[in-house]
Amino acid sequence: MCAEINQELTPQVREAVMTPSGTFLSDMELLKVTLQNLSAGKDSQEGKAPSEDRGPLVRFKSLNQEENTIIKHTDYSRDRTEQSHISHNDRPPQLVNDLGLQDYYPHKLSLNFMREICRDKLKDNQPTQLKDVPWHFLQRILSANSMARNPEWPLAQQSEGQTETEGDFSGFFEERQTEILGINPLDITAAVFLCADDLLQQELMLKMSLCQFALPFLQPDWNSAAKERDGSGATLLLWAMRSIIKKWCPKSLISSNSFRQEPIVTAVMPTISFIRLGRCTISKSKILNLTLSQTQLQQNIFLHSEMECGNVPRRISDGLAEVCWYLPSGKRNLDIFPEAVAFINLRGSAEIYHSNTHFLAEVSAALFIFIDVIGETERKFLASLTQSPATFFLIINSNSNQQKITPGQTKELFQDLKLKPQQCIVRINMNDAKLVENICSRIKQMIPTHKEEQSFWNLEQMATIARNSGIEVDEHDPKIQRGKQQASSILRELNPGVIDQYKGRVLPFHGKPWQDWSQAEKERSRMKLRGDKSTEEYKYELDKKKKIIREAQRKQCLSEELREFIKVLTSTCGEERALFLQWLKLNLDNKSRELMSKLRNRYKKLCKDSKQKVSELKDLNQEMSDSSLGLEHFMRELGQVYEISVTTGKANGVVDPNILRLPYVAAELLLDGFPLELVDGDVSNIPVQWVTAVMNELTKKVGNASRLFVVTVIGVQSTGKSTLLNTMFGLQFAVSSGRCTRGAFMQFIKVTGSLATDLGCDFVLVIDTEGLKAPELATLTDSYEHDIELATFVIGLSNLTLVNMGMENPTELKDVLQIVIHSLIHMKQTGKGPICQFVHQNVGDVCAHDQNLRSRQKLLEQLDQMTKAAAKLEKLDQIKFSDVMDYDPHKNNWYIPGLWHGTPPMAAVNSGYCEHVFELKKCLLHCLSKRSQSDRALTIPDFIKWMTGLWDQVKNENFIFSFQNSLVAEAYNQLSMKYKDWEWELRKFAYSWATEAENRMNNEKGNLKQLLPTLELEIRKEIDRRKHNTLNKLKVHFESGADNVQLMEKYKEQFKLSISTLCSQLQDNSIQKCKDTLNRCVGLQEVDAIWNECTKQIEKQVKNLLRHCKEIQLELGDEELKTAFEHTWHDTLSKLNYQQCTEKNIEVEIENLLRKDTETQGRVINEKLENESLSKLGTQSFQIVEKHIDVFIMTKVKRWAISVQQSEFERARLISTSLETECRQQIDKITKLDMDYDNEYCIEFLNYMEEKINKISDSKFKMSEIFRAEFKLHMCGCAAPRFRAMQTRFINKHDPRKRLESKKDQYFELFMDNYKEQDQNQKQAERFAKSCFMPAVRDAILKNLSLKIVDNMRKTDAEGKYKLRNNFIVELLVHLKQKSSFEDYYSYITNFENFAKNWLHDRVIAHCKERGNIKMRFTHLANEILTEITNHTKEVVRDAVSQNISGTAQRFLDLFVDQLKTRITMSKDEMKLVLFQTDSNANRFAEAVLSFIAEVEKILLNEITTWDVEEKIETLSVKPNEELFKGLFSCTLKCPFCGVFCESETIEHKLHFSKQHRPQGLNSCRWKESKFLIMDICTASVASNAKFRNKDTNNEWVNYKDYQTVNDYYKSWIIQRDQTTEATSYWKKVSHTFNKDFADRYGAKPAKIDTTWDIEWDEVKEDLNKTYNTNIQSL
Repeated sequence: MCAEINQELTPQVREAVMTPSGTFLSDMELLKVTLQNLSAGKDSQEGKAPSEDRGPLVRFKSLNQEENTIIKHTDYSRDRTEQSHISHNDRPPQLVNDLGLQDYYPHKLSLNFMREICRDKLKDNQPTQLKDVPWHFLQRILSANSMARNPEWPLAQQSEGQTETEGDFSGFFEERQTEILGINPLDITAAVFLCADDLLQQELMLKMSLCQFALPFLQPDWNSAAKERDGSGATLLLWAMRSIIKKWCPKSLISSNSFRQEPIVTAVMPTISFIRLGRCTISKSKILNLTLSQTQLQQNIFLHSEMECGNVPRRISDGLAEVCWYLPSGKRNLDIFPEAVAFINLRGSAEIYHSNTHFLAEVSAALFIFIDVIGETERKFLASLTQSPATFFLIINSNSNQQKITPGQTKELFQDLKLKPQQCIVRINMNDAKLVENICSRIKQMIPTHKEEQSFWNLEQMATIARNSGIEVDEHDPKIQRGKQQASSILRELNPGVIDQYKGRVLPFHGKPWQDWSQAEKERSRMKLRGDKSTEEYKYELDKKKKIIREAQRKQCLSEELREFIKVLTSTCGEERALFLQWLKLNLDNKSRELMSKLRNRYKKLCKDSKQKVSELKDLNQEMSDSSLGLEHFMRELGQVYEISVTTGKANGVVDPNILRLPYVAAELLLDGFPLELVDGDVSNIPVQWVTAVMNELTKKVGNASRLFVVTVIGVQSTGKSTLLNTMFGLQFAVSSGRCTRGAFMQFIKVTGSLATDLGCDFVLVIDTEGLKAPELATLTDSYEHDIELATFVIGLSNLTLVNMGMENPTELKDVLQIVIHSLIHMKQTGKGPICQFVHQNVGDVCAHDQNLRSRQKLLEQLDQMTKAAAKLEKLDQIKFSDVMDYDPHKNNWYIPGLWHGTPPMAAVNSGYCEHVFELKKCLLHCLSKRSQSDRALTIPDFIKWMTGLWDQVKNENFIFSFQNSLVAEAYNQLSMKYKDWEWELRKFAYSWATEAENRMNNEKGNLKQLLPTLELEIRKEIDRRKHNTLNKLKVHFESGADNVQLMEKYKEQFKLSISTLCSQLQDNSIQKCKDTLNRCVGLQEVDAIWNECTKQIEKQVKNLLRHCKEIQLELGDEELKTAFEHTWHDTLSKLNYQQCTEKNIEVEIENLLRKDTETQGRVINEKLENESLSKLGTQSFQIVEKHIDVFIMTKVKRWAISVQQSEFERARLISTSLETECRQQIDKITKLDMDYDNEYCIEFLNYMEEKINKISDSKFKMSEIFRAEFKLHMCGCAAPRFRAMQTRFINKHDPRKRLESKKDQYFELFMDNYKEQDQNQKQAERFAKSCFMPAVRDAILKNLSLKIVDNMRKTDAEGKYKLRNNFIVELLVHLKQKSSFEDYYSYITNFENFAKNWLHDRVIAHCKERGNIKMRFTHLANEILTEITNHTKEVVRDAVSQNISGTAQRFLDLFVDQLKTRITMSKDEMKLVLFQTDSNANRFAEAVLSFIAEVEKILLNEITTWDVEEKIETLSVKPNEELFKGLFSCTLKCPFCGVFCESETIEHKLHFSKQHRPQGLNSCRWKESKFLIMDICTASVASNAKFRNKDTNNEWVNYKDYQTVNDYYKSWIIQRDQTTEATSYWKKVSHTFNKDFADRYGAKPAKIDTTWDIEWDEVKEDLNKTYNTNIQSL
């Protein structure tokens, strides 16, 4: 009757009037009140919107509790109206809506979504509203937290107005009602499973099993019509449990120390089911927990009513059947049952859910039925179960308050059901412990003692029975079945006994061929087995070997299975593809596990006779390695197939489109949460092409701007690294597939919301690595290097590294720390320092952090000691651990308790472990957030560049800083580009200021010596201000978060120091220029004083003559006036009294100074001057002879002093020619000065030559002392006539008589104008404009033009070839290739500076001749300067006119000069003529001048258009090409071996380096005996065992490896030690093309060059782009 009534009730009434166990309330008064309240509640709610989170209270009294409780749950009477087009079965349960999960129903909540990191998921706060509950549960369960089922609902507050007063005990003994907020955890679990998709369900099941939670086995269909009608409607969750693997040790295997490991769905074991009939006062779930738990360690496997919220009425989980397993550990004292047993618990009354009950009776070995009432209904239902094969056990509670069961009723029931007495447990005066003991004894009866007696069902078999019973099976879903069929098809021929054969046939590419290819590639990088072969020969052999392997692979056809695998991957997507891969993974793991179990048993047997069977053990060990087969092997094969197809397909022009799609598919898989193998652990190599292609496709999908942070874990093998990451981020790195992680795997996690903004990244890339100190590698001689290699790579990739350390083995801890320190030192050298957190596992004490204070200090001491030892091995200066990374012993150490709570396999995950890992996760993300402020997350393209560059360094075992890593190169280029711009702005200012200061001094009328301190103070202030501004710009750049700026942190001080040094140099140079100008002006003051006196006399006499002529009444004609003027002029000049300038015998004085300078070579000077004069010697060409050269030549092992060869003559001739050019330029510079000759100039020139000769650097020879003397003699002979001409020019210009004679015509013209009383205003204004102003403007244009040209070339230089040295070098190399001239190459190599300056000169000319808008650029730039000056001048004159300037023309000219004193310098002689006999009104004169300025501007504009570009550039005082060269080459020091320039972009740097050293044969190095040119390069030489000696070593033998011990100069050069390094393809091509030409020029034999050096220019172009980080489009 109850069942019939139950079917008629509406859900809300049924829930209100029934107990949680499914029976009606027995208290009729309470039942009445409840129905009245329900009716009243319905009326009050009519017409009102339902509450968003919670409904009204429904109160009832629970009779199985000692206290009355008030339970608050959602009102089921709320409006459930849905849109009419939605079917009944598609609507989510109301609880799902209440929990806010309606958008994810049904099965739309994905695992990938749950992995996303956001700020809300970092909060572990108590839920504050209903919608927080499922997310709180999911977050905890995915981190395997055993507290996940505790929803932490707070107790409701006391009723309003109810207070407690001190001392009030009136209600102390009264029965109280406690209001509880919450939902039954089983409902939460059911709701989550209704929303979770297939993959998330699997993950939830796995994590719940780790927590030892009972798992949903039969999930009720909450709203099916069948459920409402007959209790059916359930789904068996077989697929969801597929990934659960269990280990246990049954009694039968204890003696052999073996264990069983298999998927729980295929494990055959007895199943014991527990059900109840009607309402039951015994908690079935609690009894089950006691049955499955040890007395001292009770586990709440099944949720029961006495647990938190366990007494809240269930809304959608009645009818749920849960399953768990008891698994023995093999310890007799601990095990409750000797064999594995499955336990199933049905929620709700069995007669209501009779379909589920009948199914359980069908599949169970025993059925335990709890019953409190034996009525007719119960009899009928039990009778219906008697046909099932299960053995019944009745647990009768005679203590029930409902109805006392009599012995007669029990006897009658047993007779009807034909039960035996032992199948009944009657609880009379029996506590829980005794009841559990009775249950256990009966369960043990059901466990067979021999294997052959077993006839139980596994879960897979149960699924078949379920289908026949009308129960759905999740695995029968069509999409899951498709994945199963696809995976089975691929594995159809895979048998566990022949996995190695299957791998060899189906996956042939990544086995031995890939291993051999990887070994060849690494050997090519390291050259450890080269023997006596030359580098090039050995590399050719290795390249040939790699090519043969690839060609053999290309010819091999893809297996049918692999083709099918590729087809499925490329034709499916999303969930369908994920299900296929999951099936494949599960099946592969099962097959591999099955075989490995057999092999382990064989291994154990062989180990007993290990001494006699060593070879068998070795073979078996190899077989175990070969028998490992997982999904990663198939994915690895894809990488190889792709690389082979792309590499060999380019040559054939045919690549399968499906194969080309593989990177796209792999990128999608990464985004879907699948791990991708980064480092192949079997061969310790990265398939770079494959990984790069995948990451490029990933970039296309998420965008170039997406950024990622990298988190890595390293540590000893089997210390829980993968488990740590899985727990922390909810990942699926393999932890139970029977294989330890090999290599490194990466997995993407999306970051969302405000956290993405704070972190500055869109993804976190998590890398799991193989364990260090792996036992299988311990016997290898290079295992330690392997660990350092792996650790260096993953630490180098990561922004944050977790160093995982178990506390069990101090020796392993020390080894791990040593490996980590080596890696950190390597990374510090590359400019990247990750954050490290040291994780100490298995430390569970609550005071572990405090108690380990001393241990942390001790650890720091150990770290310092290890760092010093590692630095010594790396040949670095002594450093401490704090120099390697920022380390705080208190913040960088984490103590995490052990993973398991209890004894496996029945142990649950320790909740303390999960809580500590969660705190660690929050710390990691906080660290990354702080790091993002100074170290921006990489974009994916940048990550690719960094990864490939880092791997190249790891392969080459080369961690000395180099720019081979393109990210480092880009960051350095960006910073250098900015620095060069800042440097140019400073130089430009200093040059402009010096020009203005010179003009001010030239225009100064007062005491020049008083002006100098003012100028010095001014330049110091200006330079200091600009220095601080520039340093601030540098600071802003480093704080800007620009891409990869953190990689430049170690160079920050270098750039700061360079800015300060540059400013100091510019300041000193500017002050020196002022002093030089002052000295020149002071030197001219005496001459100018004489000139002024003579001018006064001549002007006085001319004025007297003018007055005399005007006083005569007769009007004189022009001839008479001219005669009178001539007489007066000559008479006055004859009476002038001054000392004429005397000419020095310059040649004699120079000879005396030269002899004094070369006292040790007096004989050489005497011989040369015996027959010829000094000046005549200067007219002859300087010839290099043998006595000028001291020679050393290089051999493979040594350098020998030998006789001078033709190549040395040629090299010395070039050096001499270059030196002579520089000396002649110095002579030009000196003789251009407007000064009289002084011996100081000759002394300065001799010192200049000495300095230049001392800087001659050549590793094969040096210039002799005879050369020094004869060259100086030759250059002094060249200088003597120039100095004499300088003296003559000065005398002619500054001799008073000659100066006056040059002005005679102007004075006569002025005399005539005054006599005839013509208007002087216009004429003097015109004279001023054309004779004073125009020459000054012309001079100013030429002074500023050089600066203007350089500035314009830099601004219009999009490629940066005039800003960055590397770009400039590339431009030269492209130019050389286009010219294809041996002479050009020879000049480039042997005399680079002159070649570069000449090329720049040509570029300057070409740039100036470019036309734009009709005008040449040169004309345009000159016009800009002219316009700028004339506009300023016009403004000055207009201001004077507008202010109606008073006084004479003298006052206006004083104002004019003062306003333009920094811009132009006008001739004082011409100014005197303008003012002669001029008394014009200042304002009228200014107006006249203004009109002539426009005319002057027009004249100059026309003049500029006629200027010859080349001629004018030659006359510029500052040469544009030299300024460009100065800006490009901050350092011109050369490599002591091959002569390439230092490549540093800054002035201040302690160490010199070059990215690319050239083949030494191009610099004339040859073998001593054979005379063949040598094609080795410096980097290989310094890594070899060769020796050298030269002038720098005082002819003593020195090992190349110890080259830095020669002297400080050698020590300052960092040449990477890399025996494998070879010349760039560019220089290989040049060497191959001009081999004979270089040999002929150097007097040697052509080098033995392989045909592989004849490289296509397209390949050369790609190599140049990679080497110099440029983008050359064509060569």
